Amino acid sequence: MPALVLAAVTTGLPIARAGVDSQVAALVRNADIRSTKVSLYAKDLGTNDVLVQLDPDEPKMPASNMKLLTTAAAVSTLGPDFMFKTELRLIPGEAWPPTQTPDGKILPPPGPSLAVIGDGDPAFCDNTTLAQFGGDINDLDKLLDIWINAIKATGIKHFDRLLVDDRVFDRQFTHPTWPADQLNRWYAAQVAGLNFNTNCFDVYPEPTSPGQSPRVSLYPESPFINTSNQAVTGNNDTFWVARKIGSNDLSYRGQIKSRRRVAINVTIHDPPIYFGQLLVYRLAKEGVTIDRMGRPDDDLRLPDGKTLHIVQTPILTALARCNKDSQNLYAESLLKRMGKALTGSPGSFESGAAAERVFLNKALGADSSIIQIADGSGLSRDNRVTARAIVDLLDYMQSQNRTGEVYLNSLSIGGEDGTLDKRFDPNMASTVYGKSGYIAGVSTLSGYLVLGEGDHARTIAFSLLFNNIDNKVPLYRIKSLQDQVVKLLDRDLSQRAATPQLGG
Repeated sequence: MPALVLAAVTTGLPIARAGVDSQVAALVRNADIRSTKVSLYAKDLGTNDVLVQLDPDEPKMPASNMKLLTTAAAVSTLGPDFMFKTELRLIPGEAWPPTQTPDGKILPPPGPSLAVIGDGDPAFCDNTTLAQFGGDINDLDKLLDIWINAIKATGIKHFDRLLVDDRVFDRQFTHPTWPADQLNRWYAAQVAGLNFNTNCFDVYPEPTSPGQSPRVSLYPESPFINTSNQAVTGNNDTFWVARKIGSNDLSYRGQIKSRRRVAINVTIHDPPIYFGQLLVYRLAKEGVTIDRMGRPDDDLRLPDGKTLHIVQTPILTALARCNKDSQNLYAESLLKRMGKALTGSPGSFESGAAAERVFLNKALGADSSIIQIADGSGLSRDNRVTARAIVDLLDYMQSQNRTGEVYLNSLSIGGEDGTLDKRFDPNMASTVYGKSGYIAGVSTLSGYLVLGEGDHARTIAFSLLFNNIDNKVPLYRIKSLQDQVVKLLDRDLSQRAATPQLGG
């Protein structure tokens, strides 16, 4: 094995539990992972015994393990009872202040207006979330129908304008360090004060006759979007979608052989304005017209008017979609919403990172200074965190009673759901509550191992960070190594559970 990894195995603070630590060290030493850099840390939260440590203080890219920090900060900053609220408001014409022309003439009030007031809710019209938690409202068409019916119920057939108020967040929709060649992909969706359908189009191609253009359905139906169909029906399934950066112009390319039943997702540019266009289109189909649509001026105070409908999403729902499904938009929305709560100004990547630092300083003290926060999801390669910091954060969150319980329940359960639904030995004694992570050259896994229930439960917190993965090392080999480490921790915990906890 390369000397670099051998050195990593033999460094660090004294080992508290030489048994499992030496087993893990041997496992890493004998694994064919070439020059991959490894950082591991695990401890028993009941006794504070350190079980495994291998370069635990070396800053690493966390990939989606960054969501563990973001969601811990969000539920602690915003509170476990926080609700995102997206409002549809009717504003009578007379509610607007009088408008005066340069020559002193007072203009008559405008006609009635509609306003959609965003709160940065990442779950707004997210079909996956609606299907899981929306009850009877299980898709975005039904939710939009509720809004349209509420507008029709006013009896007003013509509106002066539709205002899309997304000012809860700034309009830096993507982080500058996200990979520029991946901004059309769902995991790099734009982050806005009004999000919609995870800020993605769903594209469904269907073959026709050989050599002919396929039929392509766009969901939501958006005839106001420019599309160019350069794809053909052929012998291969290489169909793909390109979106012109800075617009919603879509090009369909490649070949399609078989009908796609799973959508191809491509990101939406400027989701708030797109949603406004969609609402105008859907209303026009119902005989309700709107003269103009746009954002309110930054300094405009919207009149109170009448609330026609509010869509609310509990933070618990947002945390679960973020951590279990590793949905990046949710992490970034939580980050920016923390920034709004901290500063009162439109939430941004910068103010969200500042709010997260405030929380981490409280949770981890001076040890938090080593953490570098670029974004909330871990897509950026500028994030840095240590395995020890992640474990200490997990330890802190476990001590936080209700907030800690909410946090634990947001994590993927090994062998059951989320990104860990097909991982871990079903015969393990413990339950894994964790978060996986991946970007190019990085694979991470952190979380809890819990044995037993209630006051008798025994818990290990662990963090396994793999960086600079050699491009000749397949990802499955890294994941298998992580799972084997967790299995050794599970075995150790089972053995320890037979003896009384001595306390830390």
